[in-house]
Amino acid sequence: MMNGGYLLPPTFFPRSEAEAKAIGKRVISEQTSEEMRYLMRLNAVAPGGSGKRAEVAGYYVGGKTGTAEKVVNGRYSSSKRRNAFIAAFPIDDPQYVVLVVIDEPESEKPGLPATAGMNAAPTVGAIIRRAAPMLGLMPRVDADVDQVIKTSF
Repeated sequence: MMNGGYLLPPTFFPRSEAEAKAIGKRVISEQTSEEMRYLMRLNAVAPGGSGKRAEVAGYYVGGKTGTAEKVVNGRYSSSKRRNAFIAAFPIDDPQYVVLVVIDEPESEKPGLPATAGMNAAPTVGAIIRRAAPMLGLMPRVDADVDQVIKTSF
């Protein structure tokens, strides 16, 4: 959904853009992909967005949270959860995807919810903060990607 609408076989090995285009299959329109990037960015920066705690200055993260009750003995449990947060960055030209899944998360502090926005999202942010420079991506402080994304519709 982040790469313009192409389904690519996943790999840990680098491949050129030409190699990716040769094996990719369009599964959604480019416009739908652009709209999904916009919505995922909003989720990371807008007031009330569940992914705000994944934001890393200069890396323009976009993502989606997921909090689900676990099935225990064939029934949904109200006390056991599985949380996930998937993010792409930089969201204006996605190069990387990060997925964090937490099985049976605990609250950060008593009284706080154990949701993906409270634990999986900040974990993704910490991974991006540490990994992006190792991947050769330096923070961009001169670009306003949020303005670019807003004006693209």
